[in-house]
Amino acid sequence: MSQNGAKKAILFCTCIGSCPSMEGIDFWALAERARLEFGEKVEFMALHPRICEEDGERLMGRLVSDDIKVISAACAEKRQGKLLREGFAKAGVPMDPEHWIPVSMAQADTETVFNRIREALER
Repeated sequence: MSQNGAKKAILFCTCIGSCPSMEGIDFWALAERARLEFGEKVEFMALHPRICEEDGERLMGRLVSDDIKVISAACAEKRQGKLLREGFAKAGVPMDPEHWIPVSMAQADTETVFNRIREALER
């Protein structure tokens, strides 16, 4: 169980590794560092090439649950609100601050994203 009482999970969207706004991110190094440094603060992590697409929504439908707060590390936060809505709907979980913390990776580097995720874990 993570601090603050809520179990937390990190869902990374790699945007197929070709989005210019994410070219400064080494997804493999980021995921491994998160795994090692966050440890038991995170219930699970998942990487997906396009979590906003139909197969990503199906994944969210299986992984997202009412007792988990999802930290979505993906595109700009406002855009995530539109693109991930269907995945939360498939899971039957409200897309609200109790269940979702968006973390923008747009125009950021690996270190910046790691620190944003660390801050999200403290919420």
